[in-house]
Amino acid sequence: VFEHFLQKKLPSVKRYGIEGSESIVVLLDQLVFEAAQYGVTDIVAGLSHRGRLGILTSLFEYPKDEVLRKLRGGSEFSDGSPHTGDMVVDLAKSATLNYPGIDSPINVDILCNACHLDSGMPIGMGKSRTKDINIARAKNNQNHTIGDHVLPVSLHGDSSFAGQGIVAESLGMSGLTHFTNGGTVHVIINNQVGYTTPASHTRTTRYASDIAKFVDIPIIHVNGDYPEELARAARTAVAYRQKFRKDVVIDVWTFRKRGHNELDEPSFTQPAMYKRINSRKSIPAMYEGKLIESGELTREKADKVRKQWLESLNIAFADSFSCNPVDPTRPPGWSKLGAPHEYPTEEATGVNTNELSNIGVKSVTTSESVTVHPRIERFHIKPRLKKLQEGAGLDWATAEALAFGSLLAEGYNVRLSGQDVGRGTFSQRHAMLVCQETEKVYVPLNHMDADSQEQRMGKLEVVNSNLCEGAVVGFEYGVSVEDPFTLAIWEAQFGDFYNNSQTMFDGYIVSGETKWGQQNGLVLLLPHGFDGGGPDHSSCRLERHLQLSNDPVDGHTDAMPNIYVTYPTTPAQFFHLLRRQVKRNFRKPLIVAAPKTMLRLASATSALNEMSPGTCFKPVLDDPTTRDPHSVKRVMVVSGKLYYDLAKLKNENPLGEHVAIVRVEELTPFPRRELFHVLSRYDNATDFVWVQEEPRNAGAYAFAAPRIKSMLPQHATLRYVGRSEHAATCSGVETQQAAEHVQLTTEAFDGLRGLVADLVIDSIATQHEKQHDKPASVISASVSHRWASRAVYAAHSSDH
Repeated sequence: VFEHFLQKKLPSVKRYGIEGSESIVVLLDQLVFEAAQYGVTDIVAGLSHRGRLGILTSLFEYPKDEVLRKLRGGSEFSDGSPHTGDMVVDLAKSATLNYPGIDSPINVDILCNACHLDSGMPIGMGKSRTKDINIARAKNNQNHTIGDHVLPVSLHGDSSFAGQGIVAESLGMSGLTHFTNGGTVHVIINNQVGYTTPASHTRTTRYASDIAKFVDIPIIHVNGDYPEELARAARTAVAYRQKFRKDVVIDVWTFRKRGHNELDEPSFTQPAMYKRINSRKSIPAMYEGKLIESGELTREKADKVRKQWLESLNIAFADSFSCNPVDPTRPPGWSKLGAPHEYPTEEATGVNTNELSNIGVKSVTTSESVTVHPRIERFHIKPRLKKLQEGAGLDWATAEALAFGSLLAEGYNVRLSGQDVGRGTFSQRHAMLVCQETEKVYVPLNHMDADSQEQRMGKLEVVNSNLCEGAVVGFEYGVSVEDPFTLAIWEAQFGDFYNNSQTMFDGYIVSGETKWGQQNGLVLLLPHGFDGGGPDHSSCRLERHLQLSNDPVDGHTDAMPNIYVTYPTTPAQFFHLLRRQVKRNFRKPLIVAAPKTMLRLASATSALNEMSPGTCFKPVLDDPTTRDPHSVKRVMVVSGKLYYDLAKLKNENPLGEHVAIVRVEELTPFPRRELFHVLSRYDNATDFVWVQEEPRNAGAYAFAAPRIKSMLPQHATLRYVGRSEHAATCSGVETQQAAEHVQLTTEAFDGLRGLVADLVIDSIATQHEKQHDKPASVISASVSHRWASRAVYAAHSSDH
């Protein structure tokens, strides 16, 4: 009735209807009911485009008037909502279902998913696992097995299940210790054609489900013409899943009544198939006839049901012109947080230094039963203890451990995921220690003692992931979406490798709040830096992440940021970033251009007091070596590790006192006020330079340049110093890369003598005019700078 109604009322709207696969509703209904029989309280459902609207309205109680409003071109959100919405076939709103004989209602969490086929699969895995663990914690369930409380259900198309690599990645990690969710029930809506491509051209296997064979899970093939068999398949699938806590696949052989969407003509490409489809009855009509023939249903009853549904749809259609949708309720936990209603302020994130020192010691303290590798003892444990005792020279790994440990002591959980994160790609972290005798894994920070019985200690989950990026990032996004009080972190081996998870970045992480109102606080550590690693081990593609930012170029609107992109240069800054991420009263994704060579750079260390109470992350760092700001003629603006190379050259240059090197630590939201506050100190500067090691068509230059230029004084411009445009990230020839580096750092100091000469002339002229009691005249650009003309930045230069 629903599909026929839409075809009549809105024939030109694409809805990717369920006609030909209607029995899927029976299957899903039976899955939910069977799960409830086993004590499951929550379902996490990832729906496909095909049949989504029919499933939402007939089973999951999505308001019909809101669906029709969306189909007519309206928003799924309430009037005045800041959220921009998504396609009609991506609608999602949680539901609560009640079944006879089941005491408690069943909560159904419908996943928000981007249009990229099956991209929501790993997200559902991460969300369901986290939800299940949190329910067990709330119930203080000591005998909990993953999957006791939550059943994940994932719908797929036949061609996408066979063709999308994310499916194989997700299945491959479904049984891994830190990724299992107790088993997902996968339902393939197998209409035997992919858009216009026949099954013989969409896979090399016999069945669409054959990819699942490699993980040794059961596959149930069932004919969609028989709804009762689908119910039986659902009962079998849930029973198996509850018994063995593994995935199950139900391959439902069915058909597609119309084209890929309702505006397609399928007989262009499948004429024989559609001759048969058009000559047969629909599945509901066939089943209705069977029930009437057996006496279990009368024609009058069937007609009455149809009439009632049609009446409800007509009422809903009329209401759709005036209805104001009810926005989705915020998930548990998120109600304690909110979206920022004004520009976020930096809060102090420092911790008592004695407490930090104790945490640092605990981070390298092991059980007597654990034999530590002698090199770790010599080069990791002993140096850390020595530096903690001195309170200075703390490296990045130590600062990270202090951030993790202090959050655990405050009751937050930390989940660190990625390839080789336990040791660290660069053998810097050693968050987990492996006994050299037994290979038993020991995580020191999980053995910190609580100060009191009331103190709830968090847990550090160190996850050495399987060798993929897309599914793992999706999984961690699901964790972050479900639990805002777990610091979820994904670290790439090298920043370049995030490329394999681009869909997760574009479709979910940076845009999910804008589209769906779904916040996340995922942290992405992407090691970045040109240090001879070649074109695929050097760049986290800062330019791409900045392009995804909603930061306004003109800076005259304090837009609420959708993402934070940072390139910190000190361990203390990194410490504050990690703590800030969960101490704020809202969540935003954080991308960190993480260190490589800085991990062990002696000059890139921090003192313990830089993390003490009252300290916080600073979006801009002024030059600490500047003694007289008025003597500075050139201001270099830089982001990241290049600062240390420039600082070394400045120190060696006899005219270095006339150069200031300013670091932009947070690239988006761009710190206009903080940067203006720093730049305006250098009132005699005439030369402003952006210096970067990335090619001109990469890095942060294209993003930062127009924002910096808008705040510079009159007659001033911003020069570029760095590599020229390049198709690859960098050269793979180490000598060439080294030569380019020398060239760009040398160029950064070229022409300094002439600038200083101008300063001397200005000074002499000023003294002369004072001696002869003459009004000062404009001799050079340095005197004509009018910083006050940039009032938009000057007004609240200390605010953020």
